[in-house]
Amino acid sequence: MLQDIRDKSQGVIVKVIIGVVIVTFALFGVEALVQSFTSTDTVAEVDGKEITRSELLRASETQRRQLISMMGGQIDPAMLEENALQRRALDELIQRAVLMNQAESLNLGVSDAQVDAYLVQAEQFQTDGVFDQSKYLNFIRSLGFTPLAFKERIKQDVLIQQTRNALAGSEFILPSQVESIVELQNQKRSYDFIRYSLAQKTEQVNVTDEELQAYYDENSASFVSPEQVKLDYVVVSAADLQNQVEVTDAELKDAYDARVANFQGEEREASHILIDTSSRSDEEAQARLAEVQDKLANGESFSQLASEYSDDLGSKDNGGDLGYVSRGIMVGPFEDKLFAMEAGQVDSVETEFGYHLIQLNEISETSAPSLDDMRDELMSDLVAQKAKDKLLEEHETITDLAYASDDLSAISSEYGVAILTTDYFGRDGGNDEITSSPSVISAAYSPTVLEDDHNSDLIELSDEEVVIVHVNDHKAAAQQTFDEAKDVIASIVVQQKAVEALQATANAALASGEGDWTTVNNAERGQDEVAALAFGLPHPAKGESSVGVESAGNGDLVAIRLTEVIQGDGSVEASQKEIYENYLSQTLTNMTMRAQQESLQNAAEIVRN
Repeated sequence: MLQDIRDKSQGVIVKVIIGVVIVTFALFGVEALVQSFTSTDTVAEVDGKEITRSELLRASETQRRQLISMMGGQIDPAMLEENALQRRALDELIQRAVLMNQAESLNLGVSDAQVDAYLVQAEQFQTDGVFDQSKYLNFIRSLGFTPLAFKERIKQDVLIQQTRNALAGSEFILPSQVESIVELQNQKRSYDFIRYSLAQKTEQVNVTDEELQAYYDENSASFVSPEQVKLDYVVVSAADLQNQVEVTDAELKDAYDARVANFQGEEREASHILIDTSSRSDEEAQARLAEVQDKLANGESFSQLASEYSDDLGSKDNGGDLGYVSRGIMVGPFEDKLFAMEAGQVDSVETEFGYHLIQLNEISETSAPSLDDMRDELMSDLVAQKAKDKLLEEHETITDLAYASDDLSAISSEYGVAILTTDYFGRDGGNDEITSSPSVISAAYSPTVLEDDHNSDLIELSDEEVVIVHVNDHKAAAQQTFDEAKDVIASIVVQQKAVEALQATANAALASGEGDWTTVNNAERGQDEVAALAFGLPHPAKGESSVGVESAGNGDLVAIRLTEVIQGDGSVEASQKEIYENYLSQTLTNMTMRAQQESLQNAAEIVRN
């Protein structure tokens, strides 16, 4: 591969580029060269403040990583399409710029010390309650930030949040608003309905070829075979690198020591009876415990008493049996009491769950397995972990090989992995692990891979697998013939005719009042699907019905006559009132913030380049 790079470097074009580099160095220095490769083009201006292309690219990359991190394999590949990412990123940058300008106009500010304090106290950057520098750096790098840029981003967030907090603090909820919401929630409705099955009707509908042809002629633009791509790809996994890692005797010994350090050499077989204090007072619980203890003293079976008295549903049917227990399994007070008891002893202890009556049945001593006994298991674990670390170290090399090559042969040769080929798949992905990966789909349809015929960047499938893809073949979207689209057209036309027929039948039933009507009285909101449709109709005029033909979730049509609306009770308990107030407050705050954002953007001078 190195020879291939060397051969390519002998071309005339490469020599010209090298000549330009030398002249640039001689006349203007290194800075001029760096600036020539750094785009500082302005992509937008907000009240005269520039948003640069480098900011846009960083924001879109951050957004891409966040989407993948949050949604993983469930993400819609279209969300990772480069143009879509940049559009959303630019909208976000403009919104932030508008809000930052407002914060500055209000003379709001935040000090570096405040930002530092916020970062140090953030739980996601802590280990065992202490700020973890490596965790912090790994997090911001995963988002594509430098430490300085991330602190600046946090400073902006705090400033913007100050204005939002002021808005949120200005909102208040009146008792009458809560009552209105509760009344609506508790409202009831009476109605009659007929449900017409779409599935049943479609079986009765016939269509002619002339109807299908006419539909195709009118809607031919809708029948297009989607764009598809076939990929070549190589997967490099941690398993492929296991033969390149070695485990020393010292590493094996350290792993063994770490494993047996937590070994519990003693297990205790126990049973218990739980007297729950969450469903009874402490006095009642103690009286119940004393009752059980008296019966035990009189010779009754612990197992039988557990079945009768214990509130632990997981063990009461087994006579309170907990099996063998080692340290670290039970809550502290229970464990301390159990491991202080003698075999055959019965004692009580109080925990957060209530009172426990514990019977220690047997004490079992076990010895730690030897290093020889655990050698194979430890070796397998160490090799697997070192191979994962090795793969992480190889990321840069794999990326360099992909960048320097016109195909995947260099990576295949370097790591001894096969070049594989996918089936054709569209922008919505395929059915296997590779073609269903949002990151792979995004890369496959990116201009660099699809149009420029380059290898993709390194794509992480998991901690143990990475993939590089290259386009094998590309099929552009194409117009389908009538014969190709006929089955789909038939399904559409049949459904349309069925819906039209059901609509006519439903309207006739509403007009005449005839039909197999079902009457529902005092239905509650959300009671069922038909009730939900009835709650969507307007209030009927006095002495009349409010009517409508609504579509159910499965396509069925429902003719509804709303006959009565029963006003709900507006009173609410104090505990529920707070829930309603919080909901209303959050809703109003969100509406106010959206309105403020729109107002600020309408007033701002925004230029998109």
